[in-house]
Order: sequence, then C-alpha cells, then structure tokens
Amino acid sequence: MISFIRGLVADTTENAVILENNGIGYEIFMTGSSIEQVSRIDGEVKIHTYFQVREDAMQLYGFLSKDDLEMFRLLLNVNGIGPKAALGVLAGLTADELRFAVLSDDIKTISKKHQESVKKLHRNLFSN
Repeated sequence: MISFIRGLVADTTENAVILENNGIGYEIFMTGSSIEQVSRIDGEVKIHTYFQVREDAMQLYGFLSKDDLEMFRLLLNVNGIGPKAALGVLAGLTADELRFAVLSDDIKTISKKHQESVKKLHRNLFSN
C-alpha cells in the first residue's frame, strides 16, 4: 500500500526513524545499521516500506534497498516469522549474506535464535 516514503529524518529512536514528509512524521521501524545510515544523511532520504495492518496497530517497516525489502517479505512467508523476527534476521546480515547462508546451509552464520526460521526459509525458497 505504501511502497516508499521520501522525506527528511526528523528523529531517530533505538529501533525506528521518524521520517517527515509534507508535515507528517512517519515512524518507520528499521534495523540499527539502517537507522545509523539514514541518520548521517543530510537531506532527503527514500525508504522502501512494508505496511503492516493488525487489529491493534498499523506499523511501517523500512529498508534502504528494494532487495532488503524483498528478503523481508520472503521471511514473512515463513510460518512462525513475524515482522520483528524478520527484521531481527536482517539486522545482522545483508540480503545477499542471508541468501548465501541459506543456499549453503550455513546455519552458524545466523544467530541460534533464528536457525529454525532459516531452515523454513530454505524449504520455501527451493521447494518450487
């Protein structure tokens, strides 16, 4: 629904960026490294977004590249992985590093907390 937002970084928190666009501040949850990157940019920033609507909340998750957004969406297709867990997986790895780890069954690259998620992702990616 909201593919991307372009604007100025108004503020940052530990797990989100507040991006101002036309007088509206959008809270966008991101990985720590992405927050650090956008906070150093002096000027407009474009953040690709995933808009999650739940019964009790509407939240935006943001990524600096379409590739990271697509990997996030793939992770969400794995049973038992929600947006926060998917963001956690991407916090320590780039999309390419995660792909390579999945392809080579290098579970040690990914934290122990997410090993089962990666096994499920591997099955989903290569079951076709």
